[in-house]
Amino acid sequence: MFMLPSQGAIELKHEGRSKGAWLSQECFAVVPATRGHQTRAALASHHHIALYVTEDALGKVDARMGSLQEFYRRADRPILIQRSAALRALQDLAMRKDLGTYGGSALRLDIASALLVQCISDVMTGLAMPDAARHDHGAALVADLKSYIINHADRNVPLDEIGQRFGISRRHLTRLFREKSGVSIGAYQQGARLKQAKTLLTGTDLSIGEIALRVGFESGGALARTMRRTTGRSPSEIRTSKAR
Repeated sequence: MFMLPSQGAIELKHEGRSKGAWLSQECFAVVPATRGHQTRAALASHHHIALYVTEDALGKVDARMGSLQEFYRRADRPILIQRSAALRALQDLAMRKDLGTYGGSALRLDIASALLVQCISDVMTGLAMPDAARHDHGAALVADLKSYIINHADRNVPLDEIGQRFGISRRHLTRLFREKSGVSIGAYQQGARLKQAKTLLTGTDLSIGEIALRVGFESGGALARTMRRTTGRSPSEIRTSKAR
């Protein structure tokens, strides 16, 4: 079985380990069919993908893609693997609900097949996380909080709303985030906005005003002031430096 969280932390327990491991979006779990397991969501609102793969299916992958010897060697016990960017993209695609009706079922089957192959590839070549069993709930929760902030960087989300969304108080939310990340939620949000702005400045021809609105600033001037204060350069200078 492959367990891939998409939203919300999940605690995974399995035979042979008394304590569970908290999974967030930074990693996924592989549990052999011979090991019993159970999961528990940290939040009422959560999404994940669980791929239960038969030996017959693995045999077909082996015949078509090449030897799975390394996969079997690494996955002969429950392990956690750092998720690659490719796997994240395929998982996001698999979770989409707007694939359409024509050919939708066939398309979803192809996406599921690609997701399986990428999971296997990540297990064979990716970074195992041996200390993940000690990866506590708080760290997993903060990883989800960071993802939520990045995905909503274009608007000011009140702390009370975030706390309600994740089922914890505002006070606990702010303390936990600073403890695990070393910065405040506001500072992290601003950093996420500036990172997105730099990407748009160097990768698109959008106006500075349009970019500012897209990443959560009220105007191009507000974006420029923040960039000068934090980076020492204006949006125009960042765009020009990339063009050289």
